[in-house]
Amino acid sequence: MDRDEERGRGMAHAPRRLRADATRNRALILTAAREAFGEDGLHVSMAEIARRAGVGFATAQRRFPTKADLIREIVAEELAELRDTATDPDSAIHPWEVFTEAIRACAAHQATQPGLAGAIADAVSEAAHTDATGGISSIFAAVTQHAPGSGVLSLDITLDDVLAILYGNAGVIAHSPGSEQPASARYVEVALRGIRSAPTQGVTPRVVPS
Repeated sequence: MDRDEERGRGMAHAPRRLRADATRNRALILTAAREAFGEDGLHVSMAEIARRAGVGFATAQRRFPTKADLIREIVAEELAELRDTATDPDSAIHPWEVFTEAIRACAAHQATQPGLAGAIADAVSEAAHTDATGGISSIFAAVTQHAPGSGVLSLDITLDDVLAILYGNAGVIAHSPGSEQPASARYVEVALRGIRSAPTQGVTPRVVPS
């Protein structure tokens, strides 16, 4: 093989190496940001996130030009996880359980990511109102379809009332350092009892965590 052929082969491999490096750096930045936001909140700087990720500040900015871009990406991943675990609203499970499991799943994600709890509530709210293709809106289909029609929700309860539970949960989490998950779980169960129309036959009420 002559030098020109060697040079050409090396140039062909270079883009693949660059793509692999970019993918690895992106993953490192996202992991570091999740940990930083979870521990210290959204005020953590991009420079600190880059330091934790072990990449240069310029590299972090190439992947995510602003911190808002980085937050959106992390929250999008959270919502993707919620979609994957959501119960099908058309399943045979009682409508109240379909509805409440969706709320509990969202709230649990908030509690495991305290620094992102408010951002998750914002993203879920936006998606629930605007995602007409399904996605996160399908999680809350029971709010406007199954649950009210089955009489398990008070008739005057709206989607915004339900989403307000997540905003309230973010506040509870923010004021419960070190006990975010139990405090969140208790708040959510109390809030759900407040919007339920009446005890439903065949559904055992959850015990409110102490």
